[in-house]
Amino acid sequence: MHKLNNKGFMLVETLIVAVFLVTIFSILYNNFYPLIGEYERREYFDDVDGKYSIFWIKRMIQDSYYEFTKADNDSIKNNKYIEFNCNKFGSNEIKKDMCLETLKRLENPKIYMINYVTTDFKNKVKNNEDFSLGLRDYMDYLPDYTKGSLNGAKYRIIVELHNSKDDNDFYTYATIEVKKECKGCA
Repeated sequence: MHKLNNKGFMLVETLIVAVFLVTIFSILYNNFYPLIGEYERREYFDDVDGKYSIFWIKRMIQDSYYEFTKADNDSIKNNKYIEFNCNKFGSNEIKKDMCLETLKRLENPKIYMINYVTTDFKNKVKNNEDFSLGLRDYMDYLPDYTKGSLNGAKYRIIVELHNSKDDNDFYTYATIEVKKECKGCA
C-alpha cells in the first residue's frame, strides 16, 4: 500500500478554520463593541442614587400639603412642564423647610414635572439649548410612555442631579411616575 501525503490538505484545512474563527470574532466585535459604548454613555441614566432621590421628591409632591392647582395642570398641558417648587407647601413651614433641606442635600437638582406621556416634553427639549445636553440625551433614551400608567398616574417627574466623584463633576438623570390630584381640576 502506498501512503498519501496529507500535509498540504492539513495546511489548507487549518487556514480555513482560522479564517472562519477570525470572521466570527470580527462579527462579534463589530456587533458588541458599540453596545459597550452605549452602556457607558447611559451609565448615569436611572442609577440607584437618582432613583432614590426622585422617590423622595415624588413623596413630597404626593404629600397632601403640596398644592397642585388647575393652573399647574394647565401649565403642564400648555408649556409641557413645570419646575418643582418647595413654595407649593403654602403655609406649612415644617414641610417647606423639609423640602428645602432635601433639595439642598441633593445640591439643588433641576426637577421637571411633565405629562405621563413624554412625547411633548421630548420635542420641547430636543432642539432647545436652554436644556442641558445630558438631559437631551436622557430624553432620547426614554420611551414615550404612550400607553398610560397602570395605576392611573397622569404625571411624570424627571430629575437632573449634580454629582462629583474624584474631582469630576457630572449629572445623573432619573424619572418616576406621579399620581397627584389637582385642586380645581374636573
